[in-house]
Amino acid sequence: MDEKSRGPARPVLWTVALGAATALAYLALLGWDREKDLNPVTGAETGPYEAWQVVGLALVVAALAFVAGRRRQVVAALVAIPTALTLAFVVSAVTGPEPGFWPIGAALMALGSAAGTAVAALLGRGTARRSPA
Repeated sequence: MDEKSRGPARPVLWTVALGAATALAYLALLGWDREKDLNPVTGAETGPYEAWQVVGLALVVAALAFVAGRRRQVVAALVAIPTALTLAFVVSAVTGPEPGFWPIGAALMALGSAAGTAVAALLGRGTARRSPA
C-alpha cells in the first residue's frame, strides 16, 4: 500500500497518539500533586508543583514533538500537544482548591506549549532524512 492510498489515517493516528501521550505525561508528572507548600519561616506558599515535575513534563513533551517532527507529523504535534496540555491544565485548575485565575493560566499554557511544540517539532523536522523526489 503506497503512502497516498492511506489517506488521512496516519496524521489522525499521530494526533490521537500524541494527545494521549501528552495527557498521560501531564497526569503522571503534575496531575497527582495538588497541595501547596508553606514555608514555616516566611509563611510564603509555593507550588503545587516542584521544578523537577515541570521540567520533566517539558522534556517529555519536547521529545514527543521532536519525534513527531522527524516523522513529518509537525501539524499533528501542533494540534495534539498544546490541546492536550491546555485541556489537562483546565480540568486540573477548575477542579483544584483555588479555581480563580485558570483562564489566564490556560491562555499562557496554550501559547507557551504551542510555541515550544513548534520549535521542537521543526527541529525534529530539520533532522529528518531527505527522501529522493
